[in-house]
Amino acid sequence: MLIMKDMAFSWEDRSPCLQNVNLHIHRGEQWVITGENGAGKSTLLRLAAGLLAPSQGTLYLNGTETANMKAVDKAAQAGMLFQEVERQLFHSTVVEEIRFGLRLQGLDKAVIEQRTADALALCELASVATKHPLDLHSGQRRMVAVACLCAMEPPLLLLDEPSRDFDPYWLAVFERWLSQSRERGATVLAISHDPEFNARNFQKVIHVCNGTVKMLS
Repeated sequence: MLIMKDMAFSWEDRSPCLQNVNLHIHRGEQWVITGENGAGKSTLLRLAAGLLAPSQGTLYLNGTETANMKAVDKAAQAGMLFQEVERQLFHSTVVEEIRFGLRLQGLDKAVIEQRTADALALCELASVATKHPLDLHSGQRRMVAVACLCAMEPPLLLLDEPSRDFDPYWLAVFERWLSQSRERGATVLAISHDPEFNARNFQKVIHVCNGTVKMLS
């Protein structure tokens, strides 16, 4: 599903942030990324999403080198939940936010409406479908971004601190969606500092330290 081969990344005029990265993540696996703040975890996740280009090496997403993929094709293969979801919410209503990515994929209107309705129901957002996402409380606001992923159903889910901003109720809603995503065969790569959440949801660990990446299990 995701292969990083001899990859490195450097911010402009700085020493390497990540170096000699070699990962092979198979379809359906559930990985959590751990490491100290500033170790390069978020950079690794953004590389996996194709939002950053490696300074050297090659990234393959579902068998295709990302350098040869259009942005819309990357989005169909890998969906990302940002740590600060306000950065990925742009529309004036929840329902339009969810529909947007589906429209970019060129899907039929009936398919878009059905997927949108299903996402609203699973993420418990039907009652706020016409509200502005940024007017919702933090847990609901985060679930709007999750609902977009729910509707798109990308085979690879990239989650940055996914349990952040959730009270126990909304965390349960989120984990129900995550469980259903696993059941459909989604691959998950997440950053999380929540040990209890990690124990419930992830099989394997990637540790980032001083620019190096190790698969621990």
